Amino acid sequence: MGGHHVTDGRHWGRDYFLDVRLERSENGRTRAGRWSTQNNQLCLLLPEVSKVSPVCFDVVRVGEELQYRDAGSVVYAGTVRKSPSR
Repeated sequence: MGGHHVTDGRHWGRDYFLDVRLERSENGRTRAGRWSTQNNQLCLLLPEVSKVSPVCFDVVRVGEELQYRDAGSVVYAGTVRKSPSR
């Protein structure tokens, strides 16, 4: 996941860095977090939700779309591309 940007193209975007940092923008607001993988899931540590317990998703590619799923339901869906160098 590191080195990629995922976005729905309008409302939200996520930059996943190789050093496990996460930058999220939602409706014009930017927040930091961290990402990891656990038990074949993508886990996001979001400080405004919890500083110790990550939120985890199954991630599935369907055609060009990347879907974040929780208990089989799609929570987020967007496209993925390489992040610009920073």
